[in-house]
Amino acid sequence: MQQWLLYSILALLTWGVWGFLPKVALGFLEPGTAFVFEALGGASTGLLFMLILRPRLAGAPIMGIIPAFFTGVLGYLGLIFFMYAVRQADKISIVAPLTALYPIVTIALALIFLEEKINMVQFVGIVLALISIFLISYQ
Repeated sequence: MQQWLLYSILALLTWGVWGFLPKVALGFLEPGTAFVFEALGGASTGLLFMLILRPRLAGAPIMGIIPAFFTGVLGYLGLIFFMYAVRQADKISIVAPLTALYPIVTIALALIFLEEKINMVQFVGIVLALISIFLISYQ
């Protein structure tokens, strides 16, 4: 198995459980409280990996630091929005797949700013994903 595929499967499984656990937490906590504990979990993970990987922080180029920093900011903002959506929605089985369509935004940004190209099959997949937004949220 190629290493990227293994990491992709691990991300899928990790994020699958990540998308499920907030519904459990929000059965006992308000979204803001749950968010703080999730942020503490994220910070703990970051510190642990910093100790294990020992990345070279000194001399890191600013053109890499800025997007990396905002990746964290946007990730946590998305998390708090996700927490409120989970709390207010009847079913996490609707919120999780709907929010998991975020790659559509990623693809659009890659097409515009990175000048990436997609083929017709990929385009059809994107269109079907957009249709799924309606199908998933239809009640």
